[in-house]
Amino acid sequence: MRSRQQGMTFISLLITAAFVGVIAFAALKIIPAYLEQMKVVSILEDVKRDLDGTGASIIQIRSAIGKRLDVEMVYGIKTREFVIKKIGMGYSVQAKYEIREPYFANLYLVVVFDKQVEIKR
Repeated sequence: MRSRQQGMTFISLLITAAFVGVIAFAALKIIPAYLEQMKVVSILEDVKRDLDGTGASIIQIRSAIGKRLDVEMVYGIKTREFVIKKIGMGYSVQAKYEIREPYFANLYLVVVFDKQVEIKR
């Protein structure tokens, strides 16, 4: 008795390749946003480490963030978009923003980031 081997047809191969292509294209659009977000998290942690307990003012905190944004070449968020609030014996520094990447025609990939640190005076 002879057995027949069966595999993917050409159509199913094309459908699979198209599906993988759509996912890969989305990943290529989103990866830079996540890499930039990792830089923003690093900047906030560095500012907290450097200014925690030094009695820094809001102006000094914003200046430190601005310098680090320039050094790290972060363009997705501006210094003025960081929300700095006075809380108790320090400040709350929050980076809450979203990045919209055009995907196809009028479809966008939207990524929302929210990171907060507290700096003591």
